[in-house]
Amino acid sequence: MSNAPTYSTRFKLLAAGLLLVAVAAFVGAYLTFSETGEDPVLSSSGQDQYVERLIPGRNDQVLAQAPIGIDLATGWSGVLVVNGTEIPEDELDITRELGLIQFTPQEGGTVEELRAGRNCVTAIVWPLSEGRTNGSRTIQWCFEVV
Repeated sequence: MSNAPTYSTRFKLLAAGLLLVAVAAFVGAYLTFSETGEDPVLSSSGQDQYVERLIPGRNDQVLAQAPIGIDLATGWSGVLVVNGTEIPEDELDITRELGLIQFTPQEGGTVEELRAGRNCVTAIVWPLSEGRTNGSRTIQWCFEVV
């Protein structure tokens, strides 16, 4: 006869449950850490406090017709350059009161759809009080189209 210990079903279920909880905690911590914003553009300190959100976020995965844009602090405006092509202001959806500038690719537009793979956006932004020629800044980010 063997002297090897035998483990009860209850012990095996408890061990599996603890392992599952540990994995879930690790995944939750990772997601929380990655969403807390290591992006210096979105930091609450420093000179870039005027950017509240990038749409889509850096390195996000989106569909080819997904809206893209930037959410700025009140009192800021700007334009978007998608893969090197500046989007005319009449194709942008701008909500000045909220500082929201968005663009959705559409048939017949300057950019009809985002290309598969990596796409990059440059937002040229400025305080409304200074205007584009006097106070513009650029924010660049890229994302993947699947």
